[in-house]
Amino acid sequence: MKPARIQVDQASLDEYLKEKRPEGGTYNIWHHRFSGLERDFHKTSVRPKFKVDIERDSGETVGSRNKNAYFCLFFAKGMCTQGYKCALWHRVPTTDDHMETTIDCFGRDKYTEFRQDMGGVGGFIRENRTLYVGRIAVTDDIEDVVRRQFGQFGPLERVRILKNRGVAFVTYKTRSNAEFAREAMMNQCLENNEILNVRWATADPKSTANRLDAEDDLKAQKEAELLETDENKERQEYESELPAEYTSIKRDTDEAGFDKMETNIKKQKAEDEAKEVTEYYDMDSANKLYGYTQSDYDYYYQQQYDHLQQTPTEEPKAGGIIPQNVLSNLKTLTNSRTITPVQTQSGLGQLTGYGSDSDSEEE
Repeated sequence: MKPARIQVDQASLDEYLKEKRPEGGTYNIWHHRFSGLERDFHKTSVRPKFKVDIERDSGETVGSRNKNAYFCLFFAKGMCTQGYKCALWHRVPTTDDHMETTIDCFGRDKYTEFRQDMGGVGGFIRENRTLYVGRIAVTDDIEDVVRRQFGQFGPLERVRILKNRGVAFVTYKTRSNAEFAREAMMNQCLENNEILNVRWATADPKSTANRLDAEDDLKAQKEAELLETDENKERQEYESELPAEYTSIKRDTDEAGFDKMETNIKKQKAEDEAKEVTEYYDMDSANKLYGYTQSDYDYYYQQQYDHLQQTPTEEPKAGGIIPQNVLSNLKTLTNSRTITPVQTQSGLGQLTGYGSDSDSEEE
């Protein structure tokens, strides 16, 4: 690709911007317009001094190697002073260019709805690819002129003309092409020295553009249905001229094929169910799932058997809950102990050891 062309020198651009800048106004960089001016200032349209020529001005720039760059807004308006040194793209968008939803092809933030900025970047809630073009000079070849002038900014999907009103609705195949064309053709002329009013088309169902699109889609649908009806009719007429043997064989073939397909479906369904049961409930699937082998099972069962052999069994006494061995131990313990009864004396016999008899008193 050839290097991008310098569209205008810096001195000419500065002079043009100075002439365009009104006195007593402040430029609002957020809304891209001057504030503090008379109310009717923005309603007056002036044809720009520069206009882009895609075939002549397009070319490779420094930004062409940057996949994250955007399209040059000054290039679209025909007044870029950088040329091949520009860090942005100097070309028309293609179907391979994918931009974020919330920004336009020039990298500017979009609004929530199109009605908030119909003449600017537009909105991001709904993808709009249709431009409203007003103030077109009415001529016999108005549609050819619109297609020729707007077609240089990308492939067109459809063009609708309101010839008596000098209005056209131009729909591009991609959103980026519509955004590029809106900036490139705003306040420009076609071929009859007019000043165009290029804005985003509304999404109102009662709007003229959508009504024309709906009528066109309905017409295309009717044509497709009519074509399908004609094809069915021709096939029926062709088959009616064939011998009866051919139609009967064809009908039998269709029925046999249907029965075979139904049988295959049932067979496949039964195999899937059997496979599902096998995978989840047989021993092999469990071993594969948990990593157990037959030797693991044998070792586990041997441990359980050894434990049962080492544990003594206790038989309970018939008619009671105390085991027989416990009762035997208690009986043995009772027999081994000798219990000596305590002898007690009653009355005065307990006082004989204290020397209180009559003999002791006489002495």
